Amino acid sequence: MWGCKRVMALALVCRAVFTALLAAAVAGAWPVSVIVGLHVVASFAGNLYGPAVRAWIAHEHPAGERVRAYGALRVAQNAAWAVGPAIGGFMAGWSYALMFAATSALSLVCLGLLLGLVPAAPAARSGEGFAWSGSLMAARDPRCLELALLSLLIACSMAQLVAPLSVHATAHGGLTETKVGFLFAVNGALVVLFQQAATRVVARVALTRAAAAGCLFYLAGWSWIGFARGWWPLALGMTVVTVGEIVVSPSIEALAANLAPARLKGRYLGFQGLLQSLGQALGPLLGGLGHQHFSGGLTPAPWLAAGALAGAAGWGFWRLGRRIDSVEEGLVLQEVA
Repeated sequence: MWGCKRVMALALVCRAVFTALLAAAVAGAWPVSVIVGLHVVASFAGNLYGPAVRAWIAHEHPAGERVRAYGALRVAQNAAWAVGPAIGGFMAGWSYALMFAATSALSLVCLGLLLGLVPAAPAARSGEGFAWSGSLMAARDPRCLELALLSLLIACSMAQLVAPLSVHATAHGGLTETKVGFLFAVNGALVVLFQQAATRVVARVALTRAAAAGCLFYLAGWSWIGFARGWWPLALGMTVVTVGEIVVSPSIEALAANLAPARLKGRYLGFQGLLQSLGQALGPLLGGLGHQHFSGGLTPAPWLAAGALAGAAGWGFWRLGRRIDSVEEGLVLQEVA
């Protein structure tokens, strides 16, 4: 039985350890297969942080307010995202190993802040824990299972944003590492500037419809990026993708919380987050394989595939909306249970 705060702490420790190993692997020129494996494990373990944070928020906010709360969380995350890639781009120009080592150190700083400043989750204080063994029980709920599978699908598509896009931008887009850093800064800056305004719009419509619309932006953005060359065309594609991110991310997080029974939020969000984390870990791996096997005139193929995944997820969210009520869609304010 794990409290949300303990899961967050474990995720930060794992992220610190495995990014430190990545730094050693890059510095020591370890085999590529080992570096890829460490990246997958680091991504999966570190992304376990998200479900615990979302569970904590779900207990603090009623259904009609969760999309705004998750939107505010994303603004805070992307304030750092706007600065981090730019700094990382400069650091990568000197040493990738240094960049990973700095990430590991910052994870430990975040761990200290978590342990010192964040109170125990409401679930933990009332005796309900965040049990990973019980999370799989949520798969028995057909709607939760469908949402989790859709989360995995769109997460695979969304995960092309970091490593695969970096490789594409330098190998085929004509960008230097420094310019790639500024490209990612565009993503973070747009989220910081427009997430709250977009969240207010999303709060007025059904969450499944908002998620479906956001998936269409991913479809358009990735398809464009597959053919884009140069900083400005890639920045345009990044802008379209970021619109999708601004809409999709808080919508899915609020949906997962709203579909969960009051006393089982940790389990439901754990299961949904587990599959979403799996998608976030598999996405870069699948993207890397696509870029490795498709080149020349087939260079856009991996991006068209990523767009197709997003389109399929959008269709799934639209179908899911037929089977959930207005409270679960976030259209009716309901007190926290």
